[in-house]
Amino acid sequence: MTPDPQDKRLHERFDTTVQVHFTLPYDFRTEVDFTLERERSVHPLPKHIGFSRNISVKGLCFESDQKIEPGQSLWLELHLPHDQNVIYMQAESRWSDLISPPEADRKTFLTGAEVKLVDGEQVDTTVYFDEKYHVMWSQLLERVLGGFAKACKKRSPERS
Repeated sequence: MTPDPQDKRLHERFDTTVQVHFTLPYDFRTEVDFTLERERSVHPLPKHIGFSRNISVKGLCFESDQKIEPGQSLWLELHLPHDQNVIYMQAESRWSDLISPPEADRKTFLTGAEVKLVDGEQVDTTVYFDEKYHVMWSQLLERVLGGFAKACKKRSPERS
């Protein structure tokens, strides 16, 4: 297969299907600087729900019913199946495309986001090449895939 010249991906993608809750901390069109804590206490931010499609060293692709403008800040919560822990992230939207038929009553969008922080830790500083598995890795992948693997292992029946 010939590589797609339009594909700008720098890192491998790993398929995931994880519930994603997200908020848009401010209206992208607003240029006034608000204190987010004050704004949140006066007007609670609406929480949207989506599902991840794939994840990479520094990015997340997810499906939702929200069109998100490129450059929009996102606060994300990933809810791993069969795990009480929530993974908190701050990200920035890079693109958002309509994937449902234009005439559909319910619009569905696929959004790509660059993850900046995972549980308060900068993702950029955690990227490394794993010599054992020969793959680029990061705290983002460790939290989602490592946690996901642990969650699935707990669910698997024990063998005697």
